Amino acid sequence: MLQDRLLRGFLAGLTGGIVMNLYSFILVALNWTEMPFYKWAAIIILGKDDVGGTIAVVLGVIGHLIFTSLIGIGFSYLIPRLESRYLLFKGWVYAICVWFVIYGFSMLFKVQGIIPILPKTAVSNFFGASIYGLVTAFVAGRLEEKSVLK
Repeated sequence: MLQDRLLRGFLAGLTGGIVMNLYSFILVALNWTEMPFYKWAAIIILGKDDVGGTIAVVLGVIGHLIFTSLIGIGFSYLIPRLESRYLLFKGWVYAICVWFVIYGFSMLFKVQGIIPILPKTAVSNFFGASIYGLVTAFVAGRLEEKSVLK
């Protein structure tokens, strides 16, 4: 099972996404953001900016976890091309690049419900992307080590 690079990346990205969503729920509870990660996904999935309600939250979380898992797969395919040294830093850079591209596309296409992005949301999302990158790189590195050991 751990011999499959795609599965390792999926699991690493999924783990990073779970931690990222937990962080996001905490920020919503503290009123530090009005655009949690699951809401971004719900807006994209449902195609509307009014995404309140339980079903929208569930769809948003599932959609966001699938997206973070796919991003994790991309990172897992980069690992063999990178030295294993400083993998956490490389995971952080990877996640920040993805975050920046997502923000860029949101601005470029003027996604209703996402634009404008308030500064406190941008800062909280930057830290969320940082957490995602560090967790995903850590898990990917551990799974990579286990696949080499077998």
